[in-house]
Amino acid sequence: MDVTAYVQAVGYLGIFATVFVETGLLVGFFLPGDSLLIAVGLLAAAKKLQLSIALAALFMGSVLGNNLGYFLGRKIGPALLSKARVKNEDLERTRRFMARFGPLSILIGPYVPVFRAVVPFLCGTVKMPWPRFFVLSLLGSLLWTQGLTLLSYYVGSKIPHLERYIYLILLAGVGFGVALAAWRAYRAGHLRWPGRRTG
Repeated sequence: MDVTAYVQAVGYLGIFATVFVETGLLVGFFLPGDSLLIAVGLLAAAKKLQLSIALAALFMGSVLGNNLGYFLGRKIGPALLSKARVKNEDLERTRRFMARFGPLSILIGPYVPVFRAVVPFLCGTVKMPWPRFFVLSLLGSLLWTQGLTLLSYYVGSKIPHLERYIYLILLAGVGFGVALAAWRAYRAGHLRWPGRRTG
């Protein structure tokens, strides 16, 4: 998907809806979350979007999506998880993530593609008090949507036409994520380098 072309095609309402669906519904895994925010920041730096309107659309989409996910989890819970075909390993990873970080998982979760869709739902499922969830999700949405978009805007404003190279930027981000995951698996003992002796 050409994310920059997508953003320009759908406009402000479209980027609001994209973030809303990704954070509020368990079927939103396929949507361009982080890459969308990066594209918005770069396009705003290139004067193809108005930054303030885009930031507001992203923020509101994330806040409302998080709360939709929370109330779906509270009302429907495990039944919807099975119907949404969420992979068991993704669900288990999210549970471990929440157990490790507790309420902070709501602040950190938006930066992780699978977690930002599942964490609000699980918070509702376990019936976390809504006022606490709302405040944390508000902060998490603010840090994710405004932070990543403004960072991309700043970098894009310093390097002209950087939006043309968004795929290289995203590829570098994916490569870093894969390398980090491999390193963590290696440290956990799930990988063995060739020639390494064990036992």
